[in-house]
Amino acid sequence: MAMLTTHLPAFLLCGLAAGLIAGMFGVGGGIIVVPALLFLFHLDGVDPLIAMQLAVGTSLATIVITNISATWAHHQRDGVNWRLARLYLSGTLIGAWIGSQLAAAMSGKLLIVLFGLFEIAVGIKMFRARPQPSGARRLPDPLTPALGIVIGAISSLFGIGGGTLSVPSLTLLSGLPMRQAVGTSSAIGVPLALIGALGFAHAGWDNPALPDAALGFFHPLAFVGIVAGTLVTTHLGVRLAHALDPILLKKGFGLFLFVVGVKMILK
Repeated sequence: MAMLTTHLPAFLLCGLAAGLIAGMFGVGGGIIVVPALLFLFHLDGVDPLIAMQLAVGTSLATIVITNISATWAHHQRDGVNWRLARLYLSGTLIGAWIGSQLAAAMSGKLLIVLFGLFEIAVGIKMFRARPQPSGARRLPDPLTPALGIVIGAISSLFGIGGGTLSVPSLTLLSGLPMRQAVGTSSAIGVPLALIGALGFAHAGWDNPALPDAALGFFHPLAFVGIVAGTLVTTHLGVRLAHALDPILLKKGFGLFLFVVGVKMILK
């Protein structure tokens, strides 16, 4: 319980930021949660060999709750294409399990470097954000689950909700308008994050380096603090997504991700 008492304000702050980002951009919030948890776990003396896996697994668990909240808010605004969400389902579930097992087998340092490179790439993409035109659906239905496997594996590997990959896919390959793509991405991210979190918990269950409170690569105390924050701000993020032009905000967020990614690699 000492960790919860010491870091609860930081967990809440992290959750507030993650919820806002998840609601606005459909990215699940993990891109904020993972580096924040990694930093806090290091402060708490968690073994560096498993700290990154613990951060990623815990992040995926928080995304389940965050994305349920965001999906419901988008659904109330007719912002979820449930037919496409169902098409992605089988692929993302398979990919999420594969990604969790790959991450558990990696060294913590390699996973940190890969995550840092991923954040840099996402940061550059967001900084260069342009309005994405919608159009007729072009990706054939039988190929959608295969794309879901790729999205699920990469997202689970890095502890994100899938929106970083699924939002561009839904706009460019499935022809959804941006706001509906964000809502549909949130829906896709719920089962993806759930299977990924279960995979991390399973993969780390008997690891002797885990702190006492952990359940495999999942820390329930950190989960509680972060979820409490995300539930406050996710709906605010959804309202902003439907009310504001997100391009300038994406550029600022992209710059932030680029800096965080570089710091993680150089640490």
